[in-house]
Amino acid sequence: MFWNIYSKRLISTLRDKSTLVWTWVFPLVMATLFYFAFTSLDSVDQFHTIPAAVVAEGGEQEAQAFRQVLESVSEQGEDQLFSLQTTASREEAEQLLDQGKIDGFFMTDNQEPTLFVKKNGLNQTIMKAFLDQYLQDQEAVITIIHESPEQAGKLQTLFSRESFTKEISLAENPPTNKINYFYALIAMVCLYGSFQGLTSVSCLQANLSPLGARRCLSPVSRFVMVSADLLAGVTAHMLSLLVLLAYLILVLNVNFGGKTALILLTSLAGCVTGVSFGALVSVCTKMKEAAKTAVLVSVSLACCFLAGLMVSGINYTVAKNAPVLAWINPAARITDAFYCLYYYDTYDQYFLNILVLLLMAAVMTGLTAIFLRRQQYESI
Repeated sequence: MFWNIYSKRLISTLRDKSTLVWTWVFPLVMATLFYFAFTSLDSVDQFHTIPAAVVAEGGEQEAQAFRQVLESVSEQGEDQLFSLQTTASREEAEQLLDQGKIDGFFMTDNQEPTLFVKKNGLNQTIMKAFLDQYLQDQEAVITIIHESPEQAGKLQTLFSRESFTKEISLAENPPTNKINYFYALIAMVCLYGSFQGLTSVSCLQANLSPLGARRCLSPVSRFVMVSADLLAGVTAHMLSLLVLLAYLILVLNVNFGGKTALILLTSLAGCVTGVSFGALVSVCTKMKEAAKTAVLVSVSLACCFLAGLMVSGINYTVAKNAPVLAWINPAARITDAFYCLYYYDTYDQYFLNILVLLLMAAVMTGLTAIFLRRQQYESI
């Protein structure tokens, strides 16, 4: 009887159009929008060559030397600093600056190179730092030649920039700014499993529908019916999560850092938590189904907002200032579990998140069972 109820409930769920839209189609649409909206986030922090110009006036040796240095740091390669243009006059350089084609230009018509900019900014600060460093090195060379000409052969060491640090990554996967949005999206879909829990329990309440009345009169124990319905709801919702994960990984090429088995475990734990939440809301209130649905949507979106779905970084702010709220937020635990899988080599924090999710699901399922057991009807 259990598997008969389970199979029929599963088929009924997969035929429900509203379920197909909100738990199957809507997440795919959101994932696509996220992909196009956030695909350039990782390139924001990358360094881009600075558009600059140098006025080719002044034939003095100092001016030629400075232009040679500029050309050397403007050569194509990983260490390219400037995207350099050479102008014949200051007026031409000022025109490029006014048009926004360059961030600044250098003049070499005087004894000392000069920088001209139109506004303050990061690129302008880098250009000024470059010029200051050049002038310091130039002054050091002149001083050494005048005061200690015998040390002239060691000038090469003055310009050597030996690095005593090595850049390493503390994680296997590269840092990314966009991945948290997809984690929060998956968390939202997990909590949307509450719709399955709501429907499953509503179909067992005689005062809510004729179907509930007929099922209450059946000779099958309520425990068997509830278990079969909730398991079918978890199965159907997990299928929608598998479709979403496959779409993210195979179609949109979102890197989750591997560890497929643990990714599925996280999705399953989130799915069970969402279904349990919907079942509890359904049984503990006497509101109409539309009102219960509104409660589920509102709470789910609030949890996802605090997990970083709408505002990046708000989950860290909540964890810092209201840690208890962060720990009882299932969406935050789901996103943090995915975060641990992506960045961490150890699994202590990850399994702690999974344990918290399962405890939430167990508590809500237990409360649902208590409320259902206490429900009695004078007549059906």
